[in-house]
Formats: sequence, C-alpha cells, structure tokens
Amino acid sequence: MCQQLTELVFGMARRRIPAEERRIRILDAAVEVFAEHGYEAKMQDIAARAGVVPSVLYDHFGSKRELHITLLELHAEQMRERSLRRVEGASAEELLRASIASYFEFVEEDPFIWRFMHRDPPTDPEIAAVCNEIADRGIAAIADLIRFGAAGAKSVKGITVDEAAWILARATQSANHGVATWWYENRDVPRERVVELVFMLLWQGFDGRLKQASSG
Repeated sequence: MCQQLTELVFGMARRRIPAEERRIRILDAAVEVFAEHGYEAKMQDIAARAGVVPSVLYDHFGSKRELHITLLELHAEQMRERSLRRVEGASAEELLRASIASYFEFVEEDPFIWRFMHRDPPTDPEIAAVCNEIADRGIAAIADLIRFGAAGAKSVKGITVDEAAWILARATQSANHGVATWWYENRDVPRERVVELVFMLLWQGFDGRLKQASSG
C-alpha cells in the first residue's frame, strides 16, 4: 500500500503541466510580485510563487523586461475593453456612468493588477515608453467614446468636438487614476460611493459641454 502511494505521489509530481497553464501561472504570479515590489522584484521570486523553477520561467519570457511589458500590454487591453464599451442608444450620461463603474469594478476585483499598472514606471526607457504609449492609447479610446456619446454636437467658442473630446479624455483619465490611487489606500469607502462622486465630478463638465454644443 505504501509503495503504491509513493508511486502515485511521484507520478503526480512527474505529471507535466501544459505549457499554456504554466504561462498563465507565471503571468498571475508576476502581477502579484511586481505589484508588491515593483520592477526591482526578482525573477526567482516570481518563479517560486508560480510554482516553477526559474529555467521554466525563462522558457516563456526571455527577460524580466519582456515579462513586464507583456503584462502591461495584456492588462491595459483588458481594462480598455472592459471600461470603454460603446452601447448603441445609450445617452452620454449613461455611457459615462457605465464607464466609471466598470473601471472601479476592475480596481476592486483585482487590486494587484491595478497596483501593477499604476506603480511609478521603471527607469528602464523601453518600459517607460510602453507605459506612455499605453496611456496615450487609453486617452484615445476615451476620446472616441466621448465623440460617440456627443454625436451631432457642434463646436463651442472655437473649440471643436474633436478638441473637446481630447481635453475631456485627459481629464477623465486623470480623475479616475487620481481617485483610484486614493481609494487603493482607503478601501473602507464603498465602491458605489466612489463611482457616484467621480461621476458627479466629471458629468458637470461633460453635461455643460454638451449643452453648449447643442445650443451653438
């Protein structure tokens, strides 16, 4: 009986984990370790948390930089897709509220991912460039959603709809990021209250802009 049990244990230990599963484990572990320790985190620590040896980690990612950039691109895309959805027939107010709510749901559900995405960017110039590019893509996506919600609006005091969309997009990104940074350290405040306050703050600017554009 003991021999059979030993053979079973060793058989399980020898079971090869599929490559895709190993990759997912590594990505999940890396998000947590980078979120906790920043870019200074060691690849050995990531491998240990993923339950693999360092050589396996390097089979999937050639360097810490490559792993870090892969995570940035992956989760930035997820965040954009989740929080910036176009809904046909929805009002500008409904679109804004839904976008803010989705963003803070993302922050609440996985604070490791948000912390990883918003730590001070590493001094590595290649990673810093990727961070800037991701921020620019985020602003562009927000501006597109604003233009979608403000369809038919006209310019106001010489400011075109396109220019206004970019300005409001930057304000939206800064407001969400700033409040989320505070909320990360003050999680006793209910998410619904945070969403409502951010919505009220931003909607005053959006609503005023749309009313002026509609009457122009």
